[in-house]
Amino acid sequence: MDNQDVCRILNISKRTLQTYRNNSTLVYTQISHKIFYEPEDVETVIHKLKSK
Repeated sequence: MDNQDVCRILNISKRTLQTYRNNSTLVYTQISHKIFYEPEDVETVIHKLKSK
């Protein structure tokens, strides 16, 4: 999944997504200049956000 997919699914801005990357809330992989996320990791964040 790329940034756009994750922002849409989590209903967050690109800046919030950057914050999640910075504070290790969301694990990512960078290939060249493109950032990707595993669907399982996004699902984990969804559950964390719901439990708050």
